[in-house]
Amino acid sequence: MLDFIKGKVITVKPDKIVIQTGGIGYSVKIPIRVSRYINRDEETQIFTSLIVKEESIEIYGFLESSERDLFEELIKIAGIGPKMAINILSTYDRETLYKIIDHEDIKSLSKIPGIGKKTAQRILLELRGILPSLQYEKDQKYDDILSALLNLGYKRLEAKEVLDKIYNNEKDEATIIRESLSILAGKDGK
Repeated sequence: MLDFIKGKVITVKPDKIVIQTGGIGYSVKIPIRVSRYINRDEETQIFTSLIVKEESIEIYGFLESSERDLFEELIKIAGIGPKMAINILSTYDRETLYKIIDHEDIKSLSKIPGIGKKTAQRILLELRGILPSLQYEKDQKYDDILSALLNLGYKRLEAKEVLDKIYNNEKDEATIIRESLSILAGKDGK
């Protein structure tokens, strides 16, 4: 198993690089947005995932180990292969993808070429429980407030967006609900 490759970048293309180390040039497939951060003739370290198939051996590379780990979680999902996972990570960076999953934003996932509504739902279902939340540590109070907003008829996505912006564990539930309702009522009036 290759964990990373460190060496001199020989070639940079939008979707792959060639990195030379120990007299060997490794062709490494990368998310398109990553190529902006890699320069030819510079030393770099790429975290890798080695995919062995009957007809080929492919190396996929990432600037951060956490992005590689996300790639490896994506390819565990039925119907998501390495090419689709790279496509997802070419479209959204890790933090944006975490937010999309945390907010259950099927619409944003469906914008990725090759991903329809069913695949987007499967991605959300599979990854929801394993990805860390970026904006807050979920706790019972947060869940209770979200549940109250949902019971009042607000959609999960809009309720979570507002709650994520104003949630503070030090505020009491009533204050947070009042502030949330004020913001949500303003959205309805637009």
